Amino acid sequence: MDSLSIRSLLAVATAAALLAYVGCSRPAPEGGGDSSVVTPPSAPSNAPPDTKAAPAHGEDKADSAGKSSKLFSQTPGLKAVLVVSGEMDGYMEPCGCAEGQMGGLIRRYDFVEKMKAQGVPVALVDLGSLIKDPAGARGGFEQAKIKFGIALKALGAFKYNAIALSADDLRVGVGEAFAQFLNGLEGGTKLVAANVVPGAGFETVIVPSVVAEAGPVKLGITAVVDPQALAKLSDPDKDALIQTVKKPDEVLGAALKELEGKSDYQVLLVQAPPQEAQRLAAAYPGFDVVVATSEAPDPTADPEMVNDGKTMIVNVGRRGKYVGTVGFFDGSAPKYHRQALTPPDGPGNVVKKIIEDEYRGLLKAVGTVENFPRHDYVGGAPGAKFVGAESCNQCHPNTFLKWSTTKHAQAFTKLEHDPKPNVIFDAECITCHTTGFEYNSGWKSAEATPNLKGNQCENCHGPASKHVAEPDNLAYRSALKLTIEQAERNRVCYRCHDEDNSPKFKFEEYWPKVEHKGLDKYTDPKVHQPSQ
Repeated sequence: MDSLSIRSLLAVATAAALLAYVGCSRPAPEGGGDSSVVTPPSAPSNAPPDTKAAPAHGEDKADSAGKSSKLFSQTPGLKAVLVVSGEMDGYMEPCGCAEGQMGGLIRRYDFVEKMKAQGVPVALVDLGSLIKDPAGARGGFEQAKIKFGIALKALGAFKYNAIALSADDLRVGVGEAFAQFLNGLEGGTKLVAANVVPGAGFETVIVPSVVAEAGPVKLGITAVVDPQALAKLSDPDKDALIQTVKKPDEVLGAALKELEGKSDYQVLLVQAPPQEAQRLAAAYPGFDVVVATSEAPDPTADPEMVNDGKTMIVNVGRRGKYVGTVGFFDGSAPKYHRQALTPPDGPGNVVKKIIEDEYRGLLKAVGTVENFPRHDYVGGAPGAKFVGAESCNQCHPNTFLKWSTTKHAQAFTKLEHDPKPNVIFDAECITCHTTGFEYNSGWKSAEATPNLKGNQCENCHGPASKHVAEPDNLAYRSALKLTIEQAERNRVCYRCHDEDNSPKFKFEEYWPKVEHKGLDKYTDPKVHQPSQ
């Protein structure tokens, strides 16, 4: 460890302190889940969950060549199931702003526990990319780092057998990530990368391969990461913590040969473009399952079968909406099923405790909302500050009344009454449920900026202090002007009504609900005076 930089050591210490806080809470009892994904009582006890909750996307067609199928509960001789996940991109749970949102670690845990409860031996692998682009994350860089540590702890609670090393995850800082690897992984979970040699002290954390036992089935698991993706990381700790990066072809032949001598089936996780997974599957036909990255949130329903049907190439999409399951049988080839993680949620489990209590408790403790890196508003009247909708009421009473009857006005109240605890301390939620968040004069807290609760006028029109002080100043008035055409062209509403938080949003349907042009007249002399 002598080669670690001071920055790396500080990162280790910081991560240890955060994880010590996270580890203080008592875990909730394990188990629980959504009965809609459980095999009916009449099914054999060794059958994994049926998938009644999965949406109908053609994913349930049966095929003897390993395609997506419900036949796990109908085919005799099931020995074990491999659960495949990956590329969560920071989506640990649905935000809850819209009905029917898919995914989340809590539902994933319920799904896995249902299989175990029915006596199905399970192994778990994850492709990595637990987070993505922390510098551009909605909740900010610091919250992304915390989320990464929490995600690692959650996967440890699952007792994942292997997580592929990902360049995406190292973007929190190589030193920070390695500290989290060292301190955060539990339950014997290993980081896997056959073509990466870690620095001194991390040889047992990042390993070339693992052999996982799921009942009578032994699975040999290895992974490779794109050398070019690692090369693009600009980080002063990288050279000390990553000793060597090799091309996948330099290591996979030997890795496969070693695993074939130790396991019944071989699994390759490819943290590289999907085309590289296809190339490696063809070049190394000994692998039975190759897990590829995805270019879209929703994966293909069926695996790509190559090598005369011996190898299945699967992807599970992005954002944690799905998992893949590979069933291994006596006397027949492995079969694959794409499992959608859909509502409703089951009762509390250990992962629910980690995410809802420990994660947001930590966000509250470190003040991710209050300490969010803020900046000046660009594009409005120079020097203007956020003042709140009440300041608009004197001159625009009918417009104010219209706003006050919309859900925008109740956005913060919704967070205060959210069944999940401490969401008002989650910057990812606050950004769309308050006014002016991320700007220097905008939302900070309920105590410091109570006038900015909810999604108010200034989120669309910009800070209004200059206009309030000089109502007839045409420059200040013009700076706040926003036409319907401008709002639609600049996708103003889509900052919050995006595909994740508001998937059914259509501007032309929602705009009439908040339209407010021409509601007020300005003949009264008092509206031309500064607001009091």
